[in-house]
Formats: sequence, structure tokens, C-alpha cells
Amino acid sequence: MVTAFVERQGVDEVRRKPAPVTAGESCGSRRSTVCRANRLRPLRAALPLLMLALLSGGCSSDPSDETARLRGDRAFARSDFAEALAEYRLSLQQEDPGTEGLVRAAHAYVTLGRIDEARALYDQAAREDSIHADQAVSDFAARARQALADGDSYGAASAMEAAAHFRPGVVVEGISLLLARHYSNTGEHLRAQPFFLRAREEHPGDPDVVFETASAHLEIGDCERALGFFEEFRELAPRRGQEASWPIGTCSFRLAEEIGRSLTEEEAVEKALDYLNVVIDLGEPRTLLSQAWFHKAEILAGIGECAAAIEAYRMVPTSDPAGSGPLARTAMDRVDEIRFGEGEGPC
Repeated sequence: MVTAFVERQGVDEVRRKPAPVTAGESCGSRRSTVCRANRLRPLRAALPLLMLALLSGGCSSDPSDETARLRGDRAFARSDFAEALAEYRLSLQQEDPGTEGLVRAAHAYVTLGRIDEARALYDQAAREDSIHADQAVSDFAARARQALADGDSYGAASAMEAAAHFRPGVVVEGISLLLARHYSNTGEHLRAQPFFLRAREEHPGDPDVVFETASAHLEIGDCERALGFFEEFRELAPRRGQEASWPIGTCSFRLAEEIGRSLTEEEAVEKALDYLNVVIDLGEPRTLLSQAWFHKAEILAGIGECAAAIEAYRMVPTSDPAGSGPLARTAMDRVDEIRFGEGEGPC
């Protein structure tokens, strides 16, 4: 463009060039326009060079004058996150960007899914100003949502753990159930529990969520609460009640065993019998059914219910898958002891 401008100026000069003033002829004797053209000819000849110099000076810029932080911002704006992170890290090493520089680098790390590095930088920024803890929570929560949208449950869990580091108990709407299922599927039932509880609030009346919540409590050994949730499930989905029989029986048997270790109070005895009756009535788990009958018989014999104890003992071999296993033989021995008065207890 500059070259064309120079060439065009030259052509115009030729076209507009006035007749020279001859010897003995003064400007006073010629038209004023001709003399004025002669006086301006040197300036017109220099004008293209002047314009070229101005244009060259206006287009030049020294990249070294830009800060690494500015280059990082430009890279981030065009979604070149790896390049932006490189510039932000350079800024942290060579410049003094302050906490804003830490936050920029941390955000780039989060965008790239590098949660541990981001958390470390946000930690530094939060020590300078606690407001950056809120920025960190927001950033990690957004990353968790994106990770779940991409099908990356591990990445989402990692991001939420980082968010909880800055705000313990933080809750992100809409992702609790997905995170709960992630932890449950990976065997981390204790971590799954609070997310399931939150999911129940987000999905009220959903029998599947209630069932999964109950199962999480069963896995961590919290059988009392698990039973409550399983009963809720049976109320919400009565046609699917059989699905809860095995876990309800399992929890009931565990609770009966716990109580049976210290049968010192009448109330405890009654509760143990109630739990054992739940197992017996459900018939689940079948592998524990003979033990449930045996434990019931032992309790009844201990409180002097001899006839009922004999009846319960006789059910042991009937419900024992082995038919004549060690427990069945012991039960029959107990029956003989009661019938012939050879036992040491009330019976």
C-alpha cells in the first residue's frame, strides 16, 4: 500500500508539473499558481518518504514491552489455556503480579483439570485475602459440573474435594446424586453418605434415591438409619418391597447380635427378639436364617420361655441349608437338655 502511494504521487507530479520559469523571467511576470507550484515542488517530492516513515513507526511494536501476564490474558481469551498457563507461570517467576497473578494461574490450572496445582495456588491467594477462598470454591464447583458433563466422575469428585477444602460441607445443586453414586461405585461409602442425604432433598419421593441412601448406610454399618430408609423405600414403592428384604434382614440380624452381647435389661431382650423376628419373617438372608432361629432360641431359654425355646431350636435344622450342620446338631442337643432338665439355665 505504501509503495502504491509513492508511485501514484509520482504520476500525479508529472501530470500536474507546471512549465518551468525561463531565464530572464521572474515569478512576478508569471501567473501566481505557476510560481506557487514551483515553490511547493520540493515539499511534494518529500511527502511520500515522510508518510512511509510515519506508517513504519506506527506499525512497529516491541513484543518484549508486553508483560507475561498480559500475554497470558490474551492467550486465555483465545482459549489457548496451555499457553496462558505458561505465561502466568512465567509472570509468577519474573514479575510481581500479586494475588491476582496467583488467581489467574490457579484458574488456568482448573480449566486444564489440574486440580492439585490449582488448589495449592488458591491456598496461597486465600492466605493473603480470604475472598479468594470463595473464588476457589466457585471455580472448583464449576469444574465439577463440567467434568460430570464430560462423563468424568473422578475429575468431578476431585474438584469437589478441593472446594470442600476451602468451604467444608459446601453443596453444589444438581450434582449430589452423581457424586454419591461415584463414591458408592468406588467403595467409598462413607463419602457417599452425605451426598446421598443431599440427593434425597433434591429428589424428594424418589424411591431409587432412598434405596441407595439406605444401602450406603448399610455399607458403613449404620444399620439403624439404614432400616429407616429401607422402610421408607417400601412405602414409596410397595410393589418393589421384596428388593429391600435382604438388606433389611441383614441389618436386623446385625442389630440383634449387637444387642445380644449385653442382654442385661428386659428392654434390650425384647429389641433383640424383635430384630430376629424380622429376619425370620422375611426369610432373608437365607444364609443367616438358621442362626436367627438359634439366637432366638437361646434368648427364650435364657428368660425361661422353655417351650418357645424348644420350638425355635427345632427350626434350626429345618432352615439350615446344610441340614445337619454343626449348628443344627447343637440345637438338637439344647432341646434334649431342656426336655431332660440337664441345662444350667432357667430351662
